[in-house]
This record gives sequence, C-alpha cells and structure tokens, in this order.
Amino acid sequence: MVNSEEKMKYIGFRTYGVVGISVVLALTATPALAEIKSSVVDALAEASYQERKQVLDTANQAAKNKGLTLEALGKACNLLPVRIGALLTGQAPLETPTQECLEKQLTLKAGTLNPLRVPPVRWNAGAIYRLHEAIDVYAPTLQRWMNERFGDAILSAIDFTINVEETKGSHGERRIRIILDGKALPYSTDEAWRPTNTQSAGERR
Repeated sequence: MVNSEEKMKYIGFRTYGVVGISVVLALTATPALAEIKSSVVDALAEASYQERKQVLDTANQAAKNKGLTLEALGKACNLLPVRIGALLTGQAPLETPTQECLEKQLTLKAGTLNPLRVPPVRWNAGAIYRLHEAIDVYAPTLQRWMNERFGDAILSAIDFTINVEETKGSHGERRIRIILDGKALPYSTDEAWRPTNTQSAGERR
C-alpha cells in the first residue's frame, strides 16, 4: 500500500505524461486487469460499489439463506461460477438473461437487481490502466516529437479538450480513438529570468 503523499506523486507523474503531448490514441476495446494505486480511482470505485451495495447484500443474503453456491447458481444460469461471483461482488455488469435467472433462483422481485446492470468502476480498472500504459510507453517519443516541432514546450491541460469516438479497424473490429487537443505552451527562456531593470548583453552593445 502507498500513503496519500505517494499516491498524489503517482497521480502527478501520470498526469504529466498525459499532458506532455497532443496525440491521437487508437485502442482496441479489450479488457485488462491491473492495480491502479490512485486515490481518484479508489474514490470512484468506492462510490460505484456503495451505489450497488444494498442490492448486493440482498442478493448474497438470499443465496446464503437458500444455500445456493456459486456453482449452483452458475449451473442454473449457464455461467461459470467465477462469473457469478464477479456479478455478486459488483465487479461485472449484469445482463438481462442472467438478471432474470438470478432473480428467479434467489426468489427476488423482478427488477430488484437493476442497479447491477450499470458497468461498475472497478478497483482494478482495466481501461484506466491501459490509458496509463499507452502514455507511459509512448510519452518519451511524443515528447521528443513535440520538442522537435515546438522547441522547449509542453501541452496545456487548461487550454485543452478531449474527444473520444468509435472507429473501425482494418478487419472491421470496433476501435476507440481518443484525441487530446491542447495549446502548445513554451517554457520561459533566459530573457524571462533576468533581474528587473537589467539589460541583456545584446542590448548593452
């Protein structure tokens, strides 16, 4: 585990990577698991969990009362036990056929499990991890390109927008395109660092 200060350092480092260059990211929509040590992600995941906690408690208590194991529920709903476990811990979105099956097996009123239909924000957030990974892997090259193009400059994260859109790959697969668009901000030069009322060497000639 990391303390709050270390977490903020982590976030700052990652943010620097994101705002360091303007780039279009094309990512295939594939799942991933990885630990993200970020207080922001933790807070979002906790909020997501709390929104469905009451329903999860109801479902799990019903399964316990009826003596239904993950294997039993999985067999009844034609799913692997681990998938049932992910659903009943709030780590996967509930699909309609599975919802109907679980509500029937747990003797719950139709619609009781509706809150579990929304995709959860996971503590091990694959999408967030992949964004970090993409930036971390390519940021040095993007920074080099930016320096070659703009000199000693960075990408603004204030005069800045993000757009996301769906595209099609060469094999017809669905893909995600993320466009980071920010103003190029140059670092200050020596001229900005001269003492007040001091002329430059060129001006004294």
